[in-house]
Amino acid sequence: MYESILKVLTRRLKLFFYGDRAGVSFSTLSRNTHGVHLNIESLIESENELPRSTSAFINQAENLFEEISLSVQQKQVTSLKWNAEKHLFTLLYCLVKALKPQFIVETGVANGVTTNAIMKAIESNKNNGVLHSFDILSETSKAYDGIGNWNFHLLKSRRTHESLIKEIEKLPRPDLWVHDSNHGYRWQKFEYLLAFKSLKNGGILISDDVDASSAWAEMSKTHFRKSFIIFDSRKFIGIAIK
Repeated sequence: MYESILKVLTRRLKLFFYGDRAGVSFSTLSRNTHGVHLNIESLIESENELPRSTSAFINQAENLFEEISLSVQQKQVTSLKWNAEKHLFTLLYCLVKALKPQFIVETGVANGVTTNAIMKAIESNKNNGVLHSFDILSETSKAYDGIGNWNFHLLKSRRTHESLIKEIEKLPRPDLWVHDSNHGYRWQKFEYLLAFKSLKNGGILISDDVDASSAWAEMSKTHFRKSFIIFDSRKFIGIAIK
């Protein structure tokens, strides 16, 4: 009896600190969103708050993803398993190209796949925009070496949430916030709340791995005006509009 109680408590503690690594069910995600989409084209066609021109950049983004992926393998600074996949790269590139956001926040740099997606779009927009990226690994400061306006912030590995809050408070309100860092429940919920508080009205939160914990399902529909999920090759991407 005591052994079974201990197992239950252990599992609940792991869920709280690290999220459900087996994945939140699709049914849970779909019940707590305004739309489920198989691809970016489907999202753009159905959502009138996102410009139709977004779809025009998909082929360009997919070709660029292959180029960036090769570059990352040649100069990786951390494990390649942390790399973002093609759908997230494409979504970020296309939205930045179409929306031309002035100020962007990104948490989680790793080898810089999403960083380069955003920065290559900013470069293509004639450097109309700035990206502030946050990570706890100093090596990730080398993830982008282009000509765009990129600012890397090294966060403390302890009490990281306090470090992030202090840095965000110094910055203007972002138009776009990208979460691709710690996917545990506690961190995701903290960061989604911080993004919601910080974003401009009409600003967009994009999160990789929304199925890693129940945080997105709990918050995306209750806090944000609209939210959607898109299938990636082995996980889900979340998009929420404030």
